[in-house]
Amino acid sequence: MIIPEPKRIAPTGQHWYTMSGEACHFQPNGKPTTLTEARVQNLVPSVSGVLGMIEKPHLTIWKCDQMIRKAMYNPRINEESEQAYIDRIHVLSKRDILDFGNRVHHAIEQFNLGKFDESKDPEIWPWLETYVRWSQNNLIRVIDVEKTMTSKRWGFGGTIDLIAEVRGIRGPVIVDYKTQSYRKKPHFRDEYAYQLAAYRKTMRPNPMCISLVIKRDEPMPVVEKIWSSAELRRGWRVFAAANKLWQETRKYVPNGKSGDESGS
Repeated sequence: MIIPEPKRIAPTGQHWYTMSGEACHFQPNGKPTTLTEARVQNLVPSVSGVLGMIEKPHLTIWKCDQMIRKAMYNPRINEESEQAYIDRIHVLSKRDILDFGNRVHHAIEQFNLGKFDESKDPEIWPWLETYVRWSQNNLIRVIDVEKTMTSKRWGFGGTIDLIAEVRGIRGPVIVDYKTQSYRKKPHFRDEYAYQLAAYRKTMRPNPMCISLVIKRDEPMPVVEKIWSSAELRRGWRVFAAANKLWQETRKYVPNGKSGDESGS
């Protein structure tokens, strides 16, 4: 038996999907799905899990900065062992890093579904408002929210933040949101294109893709980037290489097929 559960986040960061496109991050016993279980159930890894094969120096530095700050403001408790202190700082850092991004993401999801209730998380409203203004200026129609997908041919799955009709762009558009700390302007990382390139590969025809960056430090106007077809084609080549590396190092090819670039 498999539990489809798209809303819970596995603490290991590895997410899994069924061949029918349902999230399966947890097993019936409540524990996160492991690679061993994925083999038995023929599950596919998430796009983000595959992209974990690629080193991201900027992200590593940022995480280290967060941990140092947590250590500065959370001194070692009396009689606390060194390892216990390290573990506690890890937990505190991860909790804060995930919490803000998840809250913003959830608020945007609820707004796109027409269900946002400001009273449930009033502190996040100033950041959500920046997205609301962007959507009012750019969105024609919301097509799908938190759309799960799976590529049987390539053996990966994921959840698309938003599929919508956007002013000035023909056809459906994939929209992905990111929270980011920056000074003058955000950095549209190459890995954003890798992720979007994988998502668009599961749709026919391949849609255009937009990344939105929401400033983490203070509410500021959302900054967007419309990725060019050339950038997304390059993104697909990089993702396909990472996917192959994931399969080879895990010695696991979901469905027994790797496929070729022409299919989904």
